[in-house]
Amino acid sequence: MPAAGNLVLLRHGQSVLNAQDRFTGLLDTPLSAAGKAEAARAGTSLASAPFSPAVIYTSTLRRTVDTARLVLTALENPAVPVVPVWELNERSYGALTGRARSELLCELGPEVFHFWRRSYYGAPPPMSGTQLNRIRRSSAFEGLPPEALQATESLCGVVKRVRAFWYRRLRPRLEAGADVLVVGHGNSLRALCCVVDRLTEGEVEALNIPTGHPLLYRFTPGMVPVVRGGEYLDPLAARTAAALVDAAGGT
Repeated sequence: MPAAGNLVLLRHGQSVLNAQDRFTGLLDTPLSAAGKAEAARAGTSLASAPFSPAVIYTSTLRRTVDTARLVLTALENPAVPVVPVWELNERSYGALTGRARSELLCELGPEVFHFWRRSYYGAPPPMSGTQLNRIRRSSAFEGLPPEALQATESLCGVVKRVRAFWYRRLRPRLEAGADVLVVGHGNSLRALCCVVDRLTEGEVEALNIPTGHPLLYRFTPGMVPVVRGGEYLDPLAARTAAALVDAAGGT
C-alpha cells in the first residue's frame, strides 16, 4: 500500500463581496484585485513546498476556480486537472445572502446574528423564491442536482455534504498516494476540517480559516492527521490573518 498523499486546503482569495463585508454565500462573485494577489502568493508558497497536486478540487463558484488557476500559474503546471464539485460550495446564507454584515448586526442584535452566522445548527430564514431562481440560473449551478441549491443551510448541513465528498472522492485519492489541493470557502473548509480532524461542534464553531493561506495535512497509514488541525505553510502570517477573521466575527 502506498503512503498516503498530502492534502492542502486553501480558502479562495478575497472576493468582491468579501471586500464589501457582505454575506456572499452562493452568489457567484469574482475575486477582487486583493484576492487575485492572495491566490498568486498562495501559489508561490506552494511552489516552494514539497507538494505536487495530482488534482485540484474546487467548488463550482468562480472565486475558487479562478483561485485554482492562479495557483497553477505559479506552480507552472497547467496540466493539473481542476475539478469543480458542488459539495464544496459555500453555505447558503438564506435571506442574509448579499446583505451587509454591519447592517444585519444592528438589525438583529449580536445573539441572533452570531447564532445564524456561526452556530453549528442555526440556519437563517430562507431566501425568497425570486432570489433562489436567480441563483439557479447562474452558470455555477447549471446541471447540478436540486440538493446543490438550498434556500438556507446550517453548518451542520454543510458538514453532511462535505463528509460525503470526503469518503466518496477525496479520501480514496489520498489513500492511493496522490497529493490533492482543495480550494474551497470559509464554511466548506471548516466542514472538511470537522470531518478530517473529527472536531466537536464547539471546535468547528470556533474555527477560522483565513483567505489565501495554504493549510497542509499529512496522514498516518490509517488516514489520521499527523498534526491535528494541519500545518499552515506560513504559520505566523496565517495565525495573524485568522485572528483578524475572528475579530470581524468569523468567516
